[in-house]
Amino acid sequence: MKKKAAMLLAAFMLAGCGNGLYDQSMEQGKLALAGGEFDKALASFELALEEKPDDKEAEAVYKQLSAYKNIEAAAEQAQWDQVVEEGNALIKEKELGKSLKKPVEQFIHTAQAAKENEQLAAEKVDTAKQLAEDKKYEEAQEVIDEIKQDENLQAAYAGFASEVDKIAADIQSGQQNEAEAEKEAAVQAAEEAAAAVAVSQKTTYYQKLDRIERGLADLDYIYETGTTVEIREAETERYKRWDDALNEIYGVLKKELPSGEMEQLRQAQREWIKFRDETAEEAASSFSGGSWESVQYKSTQADVTRNRCYELVDRYMD
Repeated sequence: MKKKAAMLLAAFMLAGCGNGLYDQSMEQGKLALAGGEFDKALASFELALEEKPDDKEAEAVYKQLSAYKNIEAAAEQAQWDQVVEEGNALIKEKELGKSLKKPVEQFIHTAQAAKENEQLAAEKVDTAKQLAEDKKYEEAQEVIDEIKQDENLQAAYAGFASEVDKIAADIQSGQQNEAEAEKEAAVQAAEEAAAAVAVSQKTTYYQKLDRIERGLADLDYIYETGTTVEIREAETERYKRWDDALNEIYGVLKKELPSGEMEQLRQAQREWIKFRDETAEEAASSFSGGSWESVQYKSTQADVTRNRCYELVDRYMD
């Protein structure tokens, strides 16, 4: 009799311990759920189910939390259709608590906004692509800039980045081809005009300088869209073209001017070189210490050298 009583007491104590763990897990799960600690809540309700596998309350909340975690994972992977579908399904559950309902609603709202932005970004990308194909390069570039600068489209833009980069490359290539075609046409027209009419040396060099001026259009795209480094390289190239022209003009004058006049020009040219560099330094000083300092220096050198080309042609050539 005593042995049987001891066995019953032990069974009762074990059952009490089991129920105690279940009750504790349920209490901790509810507290975590109310506090928005969903991972902790999920673990607690899972433990409660291990103690009471058929418990309806624990099973219902566990399923809701599991569904929420699936929605959360889908949002992290930008699977917006899944977020909306599973989120709406979870919202419809009658027993869904406010602590879960509110974040689920927020996920749905975020997903819907993201889908709208993706659609808008896709439409703009298609528009830019069509404009580029129609050789409306400036308009296409404006659309691409809108996509990149619109903060609401930044997340959606990531999915179209490679396509946008390709369109941008097509725009740059198309503009360069157009610039080269315009340059070739201008050169041909000038050559045809020169062949048809005998012109003076001064006129010939004015035409050469004007062709250089028009040919600089191939750098316009860099000035509009390039980085500081790319713009500095473009200004260096512009200066080089004018400096080459100046050296050519100086070489012609060196052969044609009387020795006395050439000596005066040689001295004037030395003074001009000092003037060119001092002027460039003064202009660049406004940006001292900044990345634009070297850009301004080369830009000023190019401007001063260009003016010197026209000055020498005007003063010394017939």
